Amino acid sequence: MDLALTLAPILAVLVIGVISPGPSFILVARTAVAVSRQAALSSALGMGTGAAVLALAALLGLNMLLQQIPGAYLALKVGGGLYLVWLAWKTWRGARLPIRLAEPDAGAPAGSLRHFAMAAGTMLSNPKAAVQYGVIFAAMLPRDPSATLMAVLPPSVFVLEFGWYALVALALSAPRPRAAYLQAKTGIDRIAGALLAALGIKLLLAWR
Repeated sequence: MDLALTLAPILAVLVIGVISPGPSFILVARTAVAVSRQAALSSALGMGTGAAVLALAALLGLNMLLQQIPGAYLALKVGGGLYLVWLAWKTWRGARLPIRLAEPDAGAPAGSLRHFAMAAGTMLSNPKAAVQYGVIFAAMLPRDPSATLMAVLPPSVFVLEFGWYALVALALSAPRPRAAYLQAKTGIDRIAGALLAALGIKLLLAWR
């Protein structure tokens, strides 16, 4: 009972950040409508895995490290910003290219692994997410958290993140949303690319 009472408010706070639109949502949503449901679910799995790694790192003291070593935070911000700008460039460049409804490797292990890796990289390259976990855990965890609570938190974060993005993948990979996307692909992809670029540039400029 004590474990549930401690865990529930932490997850309630985290869910607000999870459902907020950002680079993770853009990536999963675009994959769902432009590639395949399986590819989008692989992306959702990558998001959940990346989030669990960040949660584990926060529990191990990443937030303290970033606060005590400003250079580490700056390096993480620059790396994350450059990664988002790179994703934006790829999205914008491919906006006018036609999309095949079923890629040859969309269901193959190599294709799934590629989408998984890109999603995990998107999550891990976001320093705000890393700091968010550190701040929330520092504020809401008890002074001496039990070993059980420490062990349960990362898997709980995985379930939360994967569950949300899996819902996004399932909803947006349905025939009607996919057909609507294909009709407006160029404009939607350029908007998505511009949003990703804006997020990356904002991250690169917010160095103070």
